[in-house]
Amino acid sequence: MLVDFDGYYIWSIAGSFPHLLTSSSLVFWLFMYIFFRFEFPNLALYAGYFLGRKWFEPPAYKRYAGNEPLISCLIAARNPGKAIISCIESLLYCNYKNIEIIYADDKSGDDSIDLARRFERTGKVRVIANANHCGKAANLNLAYMFARGEFVFILDADSIVVPDTLHNLLPYFEDPTVGAVSPTIFARNPNDSFLTRCQQMEYVMSYMMAQLWRDRLGAIMTLSGMGTLFRMTALRHIGGWDMGLGDDTDSTIRLRKSHWKLRTSLRSYILTEVPVTLSHLMSQRERWTRNMVKQRVRKHRDLATFRFGFVDGIMWYDLILNRIIRPYLFVGLPILFFLFEKNSDVPLIFVSLYGYTTLFFTLNLLMARDMNGRDPSLWNFWVLPLYVFYRIVLLYVRITQITRELLMIKTWHPYVPRRIWDAIPHH
Repeated sequence: MLVDFDGYYIWSIAGSFPHLLTSSSLVFWLFMYIFFRFEFPNLALYAGYFLGRKWFEPPAYKRYAGNEPLISCLIAARNPGKAIISCIESLLYCNYKNIEIIYADDKSGDDSIDLARRFERTGKVRVIANANHCGKAANLNLAYMFARGEFVFILDADSIVVPDTLHNLLPYFEDPTVGAVSPTIFARNPNDSFLTRCQQMEYVMSYMMAQLWRDRLGAIMTLSGMGTLFRMTALRHIGGWDMGLGDDTDSTIRLRKSHWKLRTSLRSYILTEVPVTLSHLMSQRERWTRNMVKQRVRKHRDLATFRFGFVDGIMWYDLILNRIIRPYLFVGLPILFFLFEKNSDVPLIFVSLYGYTTLFFTLNLLMARDMNGRDPSLWNFWVLPLYVFYRIVLLYVRITQITRELLMIKTWHPYVPRRIWDAIPHH
């Protein structure tokens, strides 16, 4: 028999907390797992920020005080259209003067090459037109061959940098063991649709909050391909980018294996275009999920042996638990509850979990906004009651693609040209 939801339970979800903890030991441990794995790190991060904000500011300049070393900015894209204009302009006007911009075009069929070549007259932009379609990673490697800078900054063509971004990234390299630094990434078009509003929330939690607490633990898992600043010697050490799926994840892991420190910066911002339509979003997440399985489970499974350090080993097992096993559990547990829990508390349990999950999301986003001072927009907080359902859609994508990748079902993705895909190992 379904529970009778009176006004008390409708208007005061907090009153259901005792039911949540006492209705089932499995529910209790599920709640504890969600809290300590996903909420506690963010609370600890914010407490650290509240007590010592100076720890989250860029380090002081020493070697680079009054000195701007050359930074080579690499852009690789196919058919970016007019987006290439704003991308290049953001670099030219970013307040960092000693830069060179190298745009490697992946045999575009639009006018992006002509649009990019308009900037060559500045003397800071070079356009390389690839005669063959080779994929993003291959074109990054091509642009990298022409780079002359002490540092290399990669930027997606549909992204822009906020002024002072490069200035705020550079101080981290005062430590000679730092190999790369990632900025905070925000949605550039958050008001285009319901999906973009949800992605604004997601990016703040994933590319800011999670990156920052991982930074404090020396446990950054991925340097975003949307934008990252590398030390040239570190890039040479790992030999550039893998031309298969997951070039950003792969480069991050190889830097970690080579014992380079990786950092992230709260005060450096990149704005990137996020998918507006559901089909585009699902295609993007399908690729991201398959990248994760390909890189973590197969190519770099040797991390599980702890031969590259304790932190890297723990990170590998954490990823297996939370990125591969957890999606199946989140689908399987509700089914088990409905099949085997023959009591009236089952609906209340799920309402409670929904309420507290939404509360956690809200709390995280309020903390994040206080820390960065800009995102997410308070006007977009109305999507939070529906945000859980957005994550359910992503959960469906993740489960289907993890299953397909583990079973090696149609592993090729059009993101990488077929002839390139067939020429590289896929472990």
